[in-house]
Amino acid sequence: MTTPTEGQSTGVLVWWALLTAASAANIVFWIVVARNFARKAPSMEPSVRRARQWQLALSALFVLGCAFRSLLPRAEGQRICLYGSWISAAVISRAVATVAELALVTQWTIFLREYARGVNARVAMGLSVLFIPLIVNAEIFSWYTTLTTNFIGSCVEESTWAVNAFLIVVGFSTLWNRYRGARRRIIGVCIASLTCYFIFMCSVDVPMYRARYRADQARGKHYLSIADGWHDASNRWVVTRAWADWRDEMPWMSLYFTAGVWISIAMVRVRPFRDAALANKTAVLNGRQSGASPPPVMHQSSI
Repeated sequence: MTTPTEGQSTGVLVWWALLTAASAANIVFWIVVARNFARKAPSMEPSVRRARQWQLALSALFVLGCAFRSLLPRAEGQRICLYGSWISAAVISRAVATVAELALVTQWTIFLREYARGVNARVAMGLSVLFIPLIVNAEIFSWYTTLTTNFIGSCVEESTWAVNAFLIVVGFSTLWNRYRGARRRIIGVCIASLTCYFIFMCSVDVPMYRARYRADQARGKHYLSIADGWHDASNRWVVTRAWADWRDEMPWMSLYFTAGVWISIAMVRVRPFRDAALANKTAVLNGRQSGASPPPVMHQSSI
């Protein structure tokens, strides 16, 4: 069921067009990275190749999920959307988001574990075990908001994502002194980007949902039951292109569907610690077999 609202903002339409264009570019970017991986995969150590294959597949889920949500933006708790159709139902958007977000946190888990395993960093390895369970919990609370329209679920969800980011930062921080060169710079980028994300969540995202929850409580809003919420989230969507309805959604959606996707794809491209050692070993063996002088030794800082 479509419920139209009054007003249409040019700013919202421009934002929507930019999101769609960015998503198309991100898909092309992923394809380029996938082709590059296909060329290099035969020369990779089997365990490294498997990890990169997982990263590539998980990134595909995240890229496509974000593209779908960029093409058809929705805010599940409010039931608002930009395109009036059954495909704009909140349950569909939430299902796509759940798959994409679990794929992303699995990428981070694999990425940190590769670097931690390279230097036998037990603290980072231990922390990595927590990431997926935490986000599974976050998804449950996100579904709670989607079905009941009670934003307390979103408060818990976004707070959990912030905690998860903090733990990843701690994990990478324990690796800082164990790497040199390019790999230390990569760790530094991870720490910096996740710290910015943590600050954004704590200063913008969580307060936004907390304010919505308090406003609903103040006016005595009636929340839906899980069963009624499923029917409502499956069959009701409110088409609005008014600036007032979307301005609070724009910051997080814009960052999520652009920078978030770039980070996901970047985790496919960054090779782990063991690649450099393998390249050295292979080059030396090939040099001995051909009778040529051994090539210069690669440093572990190479990417």
